[in-house]
Amino acid sequence: MESSPNEVLRFWFDDCRPHQWFQRNSDFDALVFKRFGELTSSALNGDLNHWNKNPTSALALVLILDQFCRQLWRNQPTAFAGDRQALHLTHRALAEGWIACEPQRVRRQFWLMPMLHSEQLQVVTEAVSLLERWSDPATVAVAIRKKDLLLKFGRYPQRNAALGRLSTAREMTFLQNRQSPGKTNPSKQQSCERCLLSGPTFYRVKTAALPKWTLVCPSCWSQLHKQDGYTYGGTRKANRRARQGR
Repeated sequence: MESSPNEVLRFWFDDCRPHQWFQRNSDFDALVFKRFGELTSSALNGDLNHWNKNPTSALALVLILDQFCRQLWRNQPTAFAGDRQALHLTHRALAEGWIACEPQRVRRQFWLMPMLHSEQLQVVTEAVSLLERWSDPATVAVAIRKKDLLLKFGRYPQRNAALGRLSTAREMTFLQNRQSPGKTNPSKQQSCERCLLSGPTFYRVKTAALPKWTLVCPSCWSQLHKQDGYTYGGTRKANRRARQGR
């Protein structure tokens, strides 16, 4: 029996936890495959195009094309096969006012996620402005980092292997210095998730305006620690991680 749009939305927004959305986890990928593998293949084949009629089913289709594909086919070309369809739905949602009328920030965030997955600089640049209006500072910071990558390379080098693209020397250097998924490179300085400043020391904080845990540099911390809802979650130092062999 085909899953309904509401089942997709309930699974993603109610049954899952935010950390599961972006962390690589083979068990979670297997769960997505078990529950929605056939549905995702159907979406790629165009069999769910009738879901684009209203914001509820259209958002479910965006999740399938933009998120589930990446979990079911990691490091394979098919991981990106739904991107064009998902981006088309996002543009329709903007034109129809569906995103503007969506009261839940997290749903607006995933409505706009296909724009962040685009390798078109103008699309990601527009996404930054939209996320500043409708999402949270942490997601805006991610969008800015993606924009910076496109300005530097014209594409996302981390996709090259999956898509069979030959990396340039500059991209090879970037990929070699990039942290491996799920691991921390103790010799590599981190970047502030708010201003992108690199350095050896960061504070894990959240505030009422920045509700998710965010790593910030000392300069940004000085602006945040007096804000409403400020909570301190620890200090990260690169040299300490190196001493601990992490």
